[in-house]
Amino acid sequence: MENRLCRCNIPKGQNKMDDLIKQQAEILFNEYNRVLGEVYDNALEGVTNETTLASEEFQDYLQNTVVNSMQPWFLTELEGLSDGTPEEFFDSLLTVEDVMKVFAIAAEMLDGDLPDHLMLRVGAFGEASSARLVEMALAHDWTPAQGEDDDAFRRKLAVDLAALRVLGQWTYEPAIEPVLNRFCDLAEPDEYIADGVKAFVIPFGDKMVPEIAARIDGAAAAGLKGPFEYLVIYLTQIGRAEPDEEIFLSLKKAFRSMEHKVIASICLGDYGDGRAVPLLKSYLDRHVREIDRQFFYETVSAIKRLGGDISDIQDPFRDFSPKK
Repeated sequence: MENRLCRCNIPKGQNKMDDLIKQQAEILFNEYNRVLGEVYDNALEGVTNETTLASEEFQDYLQNTVVNSMQPWFLTELEGLSDGTPEEFFDSLLTVEDVMKVFAIAAEMLDGDLPDHLMLRVGAFGEASSARLVEMALAHDWTPAQGEDDDAFRRKLAVDLAALRVLGQWTYEPAIEPVLNRFCDLAEPDEYIADGVKAFVIPFGDKMVPEIAARIDGAAAAGLKGPFEYLVIYLTQIGRAEPDEEIFLSLKKAFRSMEHKVIASICLGDYGDGRAVPLLKSYLDRHVREIDRQFFYETVSAIKRLGGDISDIQDPFRDFSPKK
């Protein structure tokens, strides 16, 4: 440890150490991608049924198979690593700076989730790691620069969103306010950003409900759009697992306030509280000559999913009218 601290006082030596860590991390993660691809190919061999592939049981099986199959690799010496095995390389990262440097390289290079061995090292530094992850998550602007290519924009944010996902997995509460504030300041979030924020939000479950509901309430008067449409979707997903009166009231308010009401209509149907039926039917009845086809279809579908009667709904498009 003393040698490492001494190197920190010698910029040239530190640069060499940084280069060595980067070089070895790249060797490790290139090989990790290759082996991981082979493991997935073997696990998926002969499985062609799309229903099976999409099932929760098969996904659990696939995840467990991949994790178990990769374990021996972490204990096998890898050419190019001065510490021998991947596990020993991760264990050799003794400072939060080195660990987060490797985390960033992994986020940029890896095709799938970050290895548990790496995340154990990240977690070992506790609050220091969490604070670094918040900095990483907010390091870049979440709006592309004028003329910036979509792929370039998303590549630039790979580390940011990887950090965001980890903060969600850890349910790190101090990150909630800065992350949601950043997201709600966007005019029209890129879907890549919205997916990253969703991965951050959902693990918090009911702890996130007051935060999202307050932001929906605060923006309702101006008409909910952009990031607030996504917040309504996140709130619905949380509510399907953990129903809450505050969620239902917030979804009703969103329906009344959203510019694109079809989103709120779908969400009310997905949330599953039959008390939304009168609201949806009343809106259709009052605005039957103004609504578009998509809104009509989705709202009728939502009413049906909620157990409501659709036989008395006026059909402006005559798709549900009795055939004569």
